[in-house]
Amino acid sequence: MNTKRFIRLFSPALLLLLFLTSVGTGGAQAAPTSVRINAGTTTPYTDANGNTWLADQFYTGGSTYYTTSPITGTPAPQVFQTERWGSFAYNIPVANGNYNVNLDFAEAYVTGPGQRIFNVSINRTQVLTNFDIYAAAGGMNIPVVKTFNVTVTNGTLSVNFLPGSTQSPKVNGIEVLPASALSPPMITIQPGNQTVVAGQSSTFAVTAGGTAPMSYQWQKNGASIAGATSASYTTPATTTTDNGSTFRVVVSNAAGTITSTTATLTVAALAGPGIQVSSNSINFGNDPVGTNTSQTLVVTNTGTAALSVTQVTASGSTAFTVGGLSLPMSVSPGQKATITANFLPASIGAASGSLSIASSASATPTSIALSGSGLAATYTLNVSPTSLNFGNVTTGTSSTSQNVAVTNTGNSKVGISQISVSGTGYSATGGSAPVTLSPSQTLTLTTQFHPTAAGSANGTISIASNATGSPAAVSLSGTGVAAVQHSVALTWGSSPSTVSGYNLYRSTVNGSSYIKINSSLLTGLTYNDANVQSGTTYYYVTTAVDAAGNESSYSNQVSAAIP
Repeated sequence: MNTKRFIRLFSPALLLLLFLTSVGTGGAQAAPTSVRINAGTTTPYTDANGNTWLADQFYTGGSTYYTTSPITGTPAPQVFQTERWGSFAYNIPVANGNYNVNLDFAEAYVTGPGQRIFNVSINRTQVLTNFDIYAAAGGMNIPVVKTFNVTVTNGTLSVNFLPGSTQSPKVNGIEVLPASALSPPMITIQPGNQTVVAGQSSTFAVTAGGTAPMSYQWQKNGASIAGATSASYTTPATTTTDNGSTFRVVVSNAAGTITSTTATLTVAALAGPGIQVSSNSINFGNDPVGTNTSQTLVVTNTGTAALSVTQVTASGSTAFTVGGLSLPMSVSPGQKATITANFLPASIGAASGSLSIASSASATPTSIALSGSGLAATYTLNVSPTSLNFGNVTTGTSSTSQNVAVTNTGNSKVGISQISVSGTGYSATGGSAPVTLSPSQTLTLTTQFHPTAAGSANGTISIASNATGSPAAVSLSGTGVAAVQHSVALTWGSSPSTVSGYNLYRSTVNGSSYIKINSSLLTGLTYNDANVQSGTTYYYVTTAVDAAGNESSYSNQVSAAIP
């Protein structure tokens, strides 16, 4: 029998893992002992505690954004008004040692929890997983500081911001402080207004970060309250004379002092209804012109009798409206009701107003401040890639699928009216039009080439929408090639015994699992096996059969690799 010899050559490969930290004239230099970076800015900044923040540096990737909305509860409000966002990293040169790393965040764009989810790693260790700034802060434009203890051994502190399930990562500031350094207090959740019925107690609370230990001193109407020295303060049983009283807290540590915003206590008459709202202000952030954004306000009856809400009105800018209720609305004691506040800007610029709730709890309506900014609406689609080449594909078969990602990169919804494919043999699935993409949403088109004839073929995917530059196009190319039929020619020597013929066996497993491929005895010494497939190796043996039907053992094995 003919035999074949196969030689497999292995070439060594060298894999170089190159980690770059910082390159500059004369080599990397350690940064000052403490490093504070104001992300998204081009100029340094000195905060109220005299700390200097560097202009944005030591980063790779990302874009910048800023808001003019006021930030409270921090000695460095300007830091929380600017940001770097996208997929980016910071590699900060520092001396080796132990550090407390503060990551400063404030949500200025998304308007509710679950709308921005991302991850953060420091020196290759993930420190934040599925982090939601809005949920952590409890609203927009509220500072959140996350602190991590890090040991640096290679002269560089690396902070990587990694995309999660929705929107892009962002950061407002980074503080790298020696583990022994002190961080001044920063209020992340301010005390909120409270409404109770006379005879009930009311609790005010604050959340603050900074170097422990922290001290607290609550004040009523500007005067310190004896013994009120914890993060929360519960009043004695209230009377109607407490109505309108204001409460705030002074938070201190060894590095500084900060005073919270003022919260107001409303005390309703005994045995009457009480009203408490989930927030004293609603900030809609930045909203594209012509796009409606809604936020929910929760109204709680804190009294002992039914609360009747008789009127809810929005005043100020005409961009603000209310909905989600039928008046008059009755709320039982201890129960809640919801009011939907809407912001639909008709022009670019800041807007302000108020929401007024008239109820049986007070002769004075409850007021909620409203604010937001109208942005110019942008309608843009990013299509990636813009061309696909399927190479050589055998006629009558289908190519491997290739994907096209269509992403809304603007700030407004984009309506895709039609997705069409031209060119013989091309198809695209996964994009049933019409379809609407919200900002940052991606539509995936799965594309294949099915040539029916040999030769090159070109095509196009056309995506029509209301986006700028529509229609977007993806060019398609590929070549159909005729199928090649392979066969294996086998020859063997005759048996020295008297035989009636031969059987031929085949397997795709080396040395076992043979299956007979001839339907009747072969009387000759050759066979052409045309039933083979490309990319497969076959193993063959023969047997001899005498007139009585006795069959010999297997011959030696030969193999054939089909290209």
